[in-house]
Amino acid sequence: MKTIFISALAGMTAFSAPALAQTASQDNVDMQADVNAIHKDNAALNKQENGLAQDRAAKAVDKATGNYGAQALDSVAIGVDQTAIAEKKTEKGVDRKILQQD
Repeated sequence: MKTIFISALAGMTAFSAPALAQTASQDNVDMQADVNAIHKDNAALNKQENGLAQDRAAKAVDKATGNYGAQALDSVAIGVDQTAIAEKKTEKGVDRKILQQD
């Protein structure tokens, strides 16, 4: 009886080893994709924050020169930048949660 149990256990282990290896390999691929998504989010955030800084600088110049129409356009651009940054931060948070679950 003991021999049959050991043989069955050895057989199950032999059959499940390739499936476990494939699952571990797929998990590594999934985790790397999530890490890459976070890096992509960071790059996009940096780009958007640079754009926000440029728009704020342009608004400061327009304010100093009394160009009220351009200030209004700069304010709209700043709002767009802030919204895009908030969206990207949310996306990055989701990517981090996905990575934690993997």
